[in-house]
Amino acid sequence: MKHEENDATGAAGLRHADEMTDRHTFLVFGLDGEEYAISVDRVEEVIEYEIPTPVPRSPAYLLGIINVRGRLVPILDLRRRFGLPPAEATVNSRFIVLDLHWDKESLSLGVLTDSVQGVVDIPQDAMGPPPKIGRAASEAFLQGTARVQDRILMVMEVDQILTPALVHEGFVELSSQRR
Repeated sequence: MKHEENDATGAAGLRHADEMTDRHTFLVFGLDGEEYAISVDRVEEVIEYEIPTPVPRSPAYLLGIINVRGRLVPILDLRRRFGLPPAEATVNSRFIVLDLHWDKESLSLGVLTDSVQGVVDIPQDAMGPPPKIGRAASEAFLQGTARVQDRILMVMEVDQILTPALVHEGFVELSSQRR
């Protein structure tokens, strides 16, 4: 499968992993003026912003739930989860629906982002460790960094955005459809 070049990100055309084993494909999104990347292998889909239905007595970073083709998907505000100030949704705001996995459990989770820039192939040699300091995401949320042209992307550790302990505090019934 080949994807068209994404001029907005300056990304080269995407190819199957077996064609380029030294490269990884990531979805790039914006949050509070910084750029983050998530492996496309963990992204189910990107959805335009809609107002989530609130869930009573849920943590402040859980905005609510949305209906995605008959499935109830919890929506988490990444700004609040990272301890950043909340922001109003804009025409660029998007939900990224992620596929989380821990041991024998899985969960579809939507995360609110300020924007989605597109996809990019990142060579393995452009990947580095997470920064020792930073203002947005703690080291637990980061897998590392990536240099792409003149940009530095923060590469997310997807399964740490919402941990099993937090799921068992009340989220599991929202999206417990096993795969």
